[in-house]
Amino acid sequence: MRSLLGGIERWLFGGFPEFIRVNLRIEAAASLAFGVFYAGAISFLPVVLRRLGASSDLLALYVAQTYLGSVLASFSVMLMRGRSPKAFGATFWLIGRSLFLLAAFITQAGWLLVLTGVFWLFEAFPGPAYTRIMQVIYPNPYRGRALGTVRVVMVSAMLVATPLAGWALDQFGHRLILPIAGLLGVTSTLLFSRLRVGDLVYNPPAGQSLGGIWGILARDRRFALYMAGFSIYGLGFLIGMPLFAIVQVDRLQLSYTTIGYLSLLQSLFWLLGNIFWGRLIDRRGGAWVLRANVAIAVIMPLSYIWAANAWMLVPAFIAQGIISAGIDLGIISTGIELADPEQVAEYSALQATIIGVRGILGPFIGAALVGAGLSNRLVFALGAGLIAVAWVVLGLVVAQARPAAESPASPAP
Repeated sequence: MRSLLGGIERWLFGGFPEFIRVNLRIEAAASLAFGVFYAGAISFLPVVLRRLGASSDLLALYVAQTYLGSVLASFSVMLMRGRSPKAFGATFWLIGRSLFLLAAFITQAGWLLVLTGVFWLFEAFPGPAYTRIMQVIYPNPYRGRALGTVRVVMVSAMLVATPLAGWALDQFGHRLILPIAGLLGVTSTLLFSRLRVGDLVYNPPAGQSLGGIWGILARDRRFALYMAGFSIYGLGFLIGMPLFAIVQVDRLQLSYTTIGYLSLLQSLFWLLGNIFWGRLIDRRGGAWVLRANVAIAVIMPLSYIWAANAWMLVPAFIAQGIISAGIDLGIISTGIELADPEQVAEYSALQATIIGVRGILGPFIGAALVGAGLSNRLVFALGAGLIAVAWVVLGLVVAQARPAAESPASPAP
């Protein structure tokens, strides 16, 4: 057993200098716990809500909630001034994830939406703090692989936990499984707080304001173009997202167990995607990887147009696994890649805010289109068209972006 664990550690961390491996081990342990938390709680929340009676409007509200913290990310930069980004982020994550303990008392969709609303607000609000930490502890030549390695551990945990969580939800219900998952979320936060970042404190330039952060769009046209392209992609993806659970539950009548098996397949490709995209980011840059994933994302709405059984959703779940890795790694890497090295937190806050606004509007636009008489299939088709437009716009960003290997390296902490 010891030799097996040693082999796994060498495979995961062997290609990194020791000063990077120290933090990689800590973040990997935190990600292992977070993967179980994600599998047991977040993966099934839309289906739990639907089974508690949530309408398409309430499901749209849930999807919009996932961007609440992002919308306010610019304020988090102001609030973080003079504080440790690690302590700042850990405080919000600890409170937000512990709320799942209250799910033991929830039997109505409305109250579960209140809980998830506060959770997503606290989960995404300190996003710029996380980006700043990643910039410091993982220098450019290693950042893509380091981020990918951490997520390989997280998704490996999800591979094991997701089908078990689906079976457990069928057997015992959400009132037992969600609180247990919440305990793992708290554990993940406590492990993350052990990262070694030295005396890192966020001290923005004197006079930094919200207006100055938004002024980045006027000063940096390349970043503005990137945000326009990614916003179009997000709108195309999100107008159909609240309808995914409706198709799964109403049209296909899938059980938690079946969805768990599909999610297992998704997690497998999420795992492989983290290995593949992390290495490709270090060679081709975040913007190139992000655009490639936008092209793959169009498979999802197209699959839901024609789905008549669980098998016909297999391409959608595979695509979602691939882009779960690529979009996640691509956003972080592209944000750092395109940013002024001295203003990474500000760029990250602006990026998160714009993504958040798009994320809140998109689901409600989709629900409004359905309310106006459009069928689910037409909404999915419209989303696929917008994703195609975004792929073209991001092509202009790729043509202008410098490769990550040429950008200034971050100093070791």
